[in-house]
Amino acid sequence: MSGIEDFMKTFGFTQETFIIAMLCLVVLLGNFAGGMFSSIILAFSGPIHERKLTQRTSFRLALVSELILIVYAVYYHAVLVGQIDAGQIIFWIFTLFAAPMLAALGAQLTYIAFAAKIDELKEQGADIDRAERGGGRSADIEDGEDED
Repeated sequence: MSGIEDFMKTFGFTQETFIIAMLCLVVLLGNFAGGMFSSIILAFSGPIHERKLTQRTSFRLALVSELILIVYAVYYHAVLVGQIDAGQIIFWIFTLFAAPMLAALGAQLTYIAFAAKIDELKEQGADIDRAERGGGRSADIEDGEDED
């Protein structure tokens, strides 16, 4: 554990270095795993209907993790320490940008493995949307026929 504390001290952190390191690790790994799980869950769910990015659960969870990180950084520097150094600014900015990038990377890694299945489910969702609007392949959907 002294290695982690020494690493955090290189950025100028002097108090609660282990807590900062663990919080950042949980946020970064949580976003990566969350991105992976979102594609896996998407591949094994029902028909996929297109939604805006801000309406997706995975986006909202990533946003919450970012907000938790920002709140802790403000608390740490405003209440516990009372100052911020250039190294600490670089550390927090890197962590804030790395978290959503890791979520996107995790989602893309598992999307590659399940791309065919996800595309098929997206097509089924589009067919259902067309059928609800009155056009398209509504007879195929009702009969449960599947085109290969």
